[in-house]
Amino acid sequence: MAAIEEKRTTTHINVGTALKRFTMLGFMVLTIVTIWIHEAYFFRGPSPQLDRLMPIMSILAPHIATGAIALLLGPLQFSTTLRRKSLTLHRWLGRTYMAAVLISSILALYITVTFEAPSARWVMGTMAALWLITTIFAWAAAASRNIPQHKLWISRSYLFTFTFTTTRFAIDVIWPGIDGEGVTNFYWVLNIACLVIPDFVMWANAAWMRRR
Repeated sequence: MAAIEEKRTTTHINVGTALKRFTMLGFMVLTIVTIWIHEAYFFRGPSPQLDRLMPIMSILAPHIATGAIALLLGPLQFSTTLRRKSLTLHRWLGRTYMAAVLISSILALYITVTFEAPSARWVMGTMAALWLITTIFAWAAAASRNIPQHKLWISRSYLFTFTFTTTRFAIDVIWPGIDGEGVTNFYWVLNIACLVIPDFVMWANAAWMRRR
């Protein structure tokens, strides 16, 4: 009987691990494709788009660079295998992720307040501020060894990090003809979703474990 229960637990863990790895891999691939498509003007040389952004390039370039680092490092923070094999590496990757987010989110706030159109300033500013706040809370929870809260806040933080990909994918693929008001409404919904989804996932996982 004990052997059967152990086999069931192992199967559940393997399925859960495979699903998480597939999801994180999908996030990384989608992010790389999005960066290549939307930020390729950085590598193509002179263009009207690049010329338009030149006045803020000294701020925009480090914002994009550190944001890209956070996007690519984020999935590694959810790797149970990596955390078990090397807690030190997990912590240093986490520190690098948080440093990248701090830089990128602060620059995003500055860009939004200074250069963004007034109609989008509030929603974009809120998104950047919540990105910064959730990351700080994740760091505070980790520093106090409150692992459940750290997992919750780092999940929120990464969902805000991933809005770089989400917003571009949704607007290009799902709603290619959406107007400015629709984009603003979508961004507000996204802000709420980034805060709520991790709670729902953790609640569903705990409910599933109690039923076993």
